[in-house]
Amino acid sequence: MQNETLDYPLAEGYIHHWLVAGPQVTPVEELHRFGSPPDKQQIARHYHQPEPSIDGMPVEHGEYQVGEIRDRWRYVRTSHDHLIDLSALHPAPCFLRAWAYAEIECPTEQEVTFVLTTHGPADLWINDRHVHRQEHFHDQRPNPVRFQAHLKEGVNRLMVRFEAAAVRECPYGMALQLPGFQAGTRDKVVRIPTGVPDLRYRLKMETLFEDCHIRQDVYARKDEIVVYLPDGKIADTPFNIRLQTPGGSIYAEAARDGRHMEPRQPIGFPFQSPEGSYQLRFMPPPRSFYERNVRITRICDFYASTNVYSTQPYGTYPERRTECLKDAARRKMDLFSEIAKMEGGWWKDLDEAIVLKAIEDVNRRHAGSESLLCGLLGIVYRYSDSEGFPAALRQPLEECPLGFRYWDDEPGSDALDHHGESHSILFHTGEILAGQRYPERVFTNADKSGRWHLEKGTRLALAWLQKRLSDGFEEWDSNTCFEEDILALATLTSLAEDPQVFELAALVLDKMFFTVAVNSFRGVFGSTHGRTYSPHIKTGYREPTSGITRLLWGMGIFNEHIRGAVSLACSSYELPPVIAAIAADQPDELWSKEQHNGVNKVTYRTPDGMLSSAQDWRPGASGHQEHIWQATLSPAVTVFTSHPACASESDSRRPNYWHGNASLPRAAQWKDTLIAIYDFPADDWMGFTHAYFPVHGMDEYEIRDGWAFGKAGDGYIALAAARGLDFQTRGDNAYRELRSNGTPNIWLCQMGRLVLDGGFKEFIEKVLALPVKFAEKQVELTTLRGDRLRLGWEGPLLLNGEPLSLSEFEHYENPYCTCELGAPLMEIQRGGDVLRLHFEEEG
Repeated sequence: MQNETLDYPLAEGYIHHWLVAGPQVTPVEELHRFGSPPDKQQIARHYHQPEPSIDGMPVEHGEYQVGEIRDRWRYVRTSHDHLIDLSALHPAPCFLRAWAYAEIECPTEQEVTFVLTTHGPADLWINDRHVHRQEHFHDQRPNPVRFQAHLKEGVNRLMVRFEAAAVRECPYGMALQLPGFQAGTRDKVVRIPTGVPDLRYRLKMETLFEDCHIRQDVYARKDEIVVYLPDGKIADTPFNIRLQTPGGSIYAEAARDGRHMEPRQPIGFPFQSPEGSYQLRFMPPPRSFYERNVRITRICDFYASTNVYSTQPYGTYPERRTECLKDAARRKMDLFSEIAKMEGGWWKDLDEAIVLKAIEDVNRRHAGSESLLCGLLGIVYRYSDSEGFPAALRQPLEECPLGFRYWDDEPGSDALDHHGESHSILFHTGEILAGQRYPERVFTNADKSGRWHLEKGTRLALAWLQKRLSDGFEEWDSNTCFEEDILALATLTSLAEDPQVFELAALVLDKMFFTVAVNSFRGVFGSTHGRTYSPHIKTGYREPTSGITRLLWGMGIFNEHIRGAVSLACSSYELPPVIAAIAADQPDELWSKEQHNGVNKVTYRTPDGMLSSAQDWRPGASGHQEHIWQATLSPAVTVFTSHPACASESDSRRPNYWHGNASLPRAAQWKDTLIAIYDFPADDWMGFTHAYFPVHGMDEYEIRDGWAFGKAGDGYIALAAARGLDFQTRGDNAYRELRSNGTPNIWLCQMGRLVLDGGFKEFIEKVLALPVKFAEKQVELTTLRGDRLRLGWEGPLLLNGEPLSLSEFEHYENPYCTCELGAPLMEIQRGGDVLRLHFEEEG
């Protein structure tokens, strides 16, 4: 049968429409052959094949074969960053290959400049002839390679194969541009073969689905899940919206019959299905999809939260501990769900397969298995002698730690990350517990005794603990890494036999929880973060520390992040009451300054909102996962800006669309006012900065005269950018994103309150009346409190004409604690209650 083609234009010279196959995943055996750390170039050359190595005519939903694997070509429409992005986490080392196919209709024979942008090696075939190969690895930002190739008159078949060597997180993307391509009078020169007979119907479906959107990343328990549809004639087309899990389990489906033109389509509520990640899948009606083979779909991802968020302390610790364990046990999601069942004595509900899977992952040294090993060793210590403990687990649990690679100076090459700050303490914890438990056994990987491992783990753990007590964390205030740290530290406080180890571990926990208490608003750890991920900053509902704070002082929510909370609930650690009291405090004004490992940060908190930032942190440098500033008005309203590196929100892109910055800003804050200056090259891949501005959680919002205003409760926020604001009402971040194109650029954030600024309308008028003067890389303004601020890309922050230091802060300086960096004693005081933390190492 003759295939038809779907025709599309180039977008800024880029091909945005492709047929994609793969990725093919090939496990890398004997990783040590490629060096330590593994040389990705060697891996790629080892697995390289000169031919495309794929069979099957490229056609939408047509079959292909790679080796013994049969699958179907899938249509991919790239996002505005032009990339086919297949980035993902691969827990075991592997080699990846993917194929992308498109056709270019050329009005005349011509030499064409191609720009192939990839993270790793790639090949291009034109009309079955190999014309280009590039061999490079760029871990986060893809690298463009320019070359010339010949196109014939008529249809040209383009096949790109792009590759990656994956060890843990793997950024993996490809873009192809034809700058200067002479299209003649044709607009649509990109062709995608399809077997669909009705092209107009197929293209109409695609356009319709792209114009639909949702307005939330997370739906709380009683939030209605609503799809918003485009206006006009296109909405009269019948189609279906399916609510499903990423694995394909269907929970609801709405069939639009085309006769009703309502612009909103309700889907349901989170409480009607289990908590977790979901997708809304837009698709043609079943008959068109299955019988006519019109397989065009679009996916919108979101999270459904079924628990109730607590913004005020409640209950007793024993009550919350029971709630925590029951919540974790019902999730049935991983090893720590099973640990919660063991701690609760719910042996009949135990899923042995999950425990055995965790043991297998540790034995294979998968990425992240250091966390699993801590959990498994906790099982051995706490429950293996219990009456209900399954006998079939005892031997695998005993053998598991004996073959592990506890540090990078031991033999072996794998996907383990020994030197991340939070990872390293997990390795040390595992080594201590394993050495204690089996002191006379020989650990096969290092060929050393358990006693030797105990001594080594203790030495390394003590050094790690002393460093955090003295200087704070490199990954400051990380809501992501703190959960991993807490897993390790809670385990040490309970199970380490060395008094110095368990005492210092408890002190680090005290210090961490004080930091979280000061820098939280109504249960949201809304601080600046040294490392984070997009889901953890776009809402308070999915923060990894939220279940921990709910357990400890009754504010937050039990969510999918259960490792830290379960580990604390199983431990003997006791939170000092003064820290819980500080967390519950709502002073009229809290101004806190801190320094952690060279990072100077501030937090301003009132009963109505919080603003936090890292002051003048490496402006202009390439970012990773740093979260420089955030305003918090409620668990559903967190606001911040970033300079995105790509359109992907994959955790394996670092930075990505929301977490981190391609280029770090110069940020400075004075109480409830913040300035963030961005300066990046004019040819930047994305070319804009943006703000996360979730209006769905606001009581009111208004965008006018170059400002965006929001109200939640009695707190207000106002944002402006020197290059203007464009509120996004379409796409994956509709009604949550403000964009500002170009560089350099300056963002302003002004917080407000009902008690100080009157009603919301009055707040808006006051802000619009403020004198603000933007220059290219400098701004002068007067705040709502009457202070005059001036900040440029260089030079000091001027407060009422006087320089205000942005560096060399004390370790802590706030109403509860003043403490120098490196001090041997830290006093925390609230009213008449004093907590003294002694950090001296015993002689």
